[in-house]
Amino acid sequence: MAAWVTVLLVTVGYLALSLAVGLFSGRKTSTGTEGYVAGDRQLGFFVLYFVLGASIFSAFSFLGGPGWAYSRGAAAFYIISYTSLGLVPMYFFGPRVAQLGRRFGYVTQAQLFAHRYHSRYISMILAAISLTAFVPYLTLQMQGAG
Repeated sequence: MAAWVTVLLVTVGYLALSLAVGLFSGRKTSTGTEGYVAGDRQLGFFVLYFVLGASIFSAFSFLGGPGWAYSRGAAAFYIISYTSLGLVPMYFFGPRVAQLGRRFGYVTQAQLFAHRYHSRYISMILAAISLTAFVPYLTLQMQGAG
């Protein structure tokens, strides 16, 4: 069999599999905010593991991390520790936060803290902090996308 036939068969097979996965998962659509942000709160461990991995090992890992290491040197070794140990607190706090989110319908951290401390101001402060922190991160993602 010619090499181009093998490449064609693999490509068609991959596209057919991608189409089947898309059609299967597209049957369960959600119209609410919880569906978009929290996956209707039905993500299992396996899916959540890879979603978190994709979040951590994003364009920052390929652009920001090496750039930081180049400009700062050995100080960038902390990147290894936070990527490997950064999710340890989630092991302890995650189930409780997920339980509260399901019970009260929280979608953001600001909603959780505003309800817990009965303060609208804390939600505004957390929203401002989140927006300020995400701007450089999103800029880097756009650079990484090309």
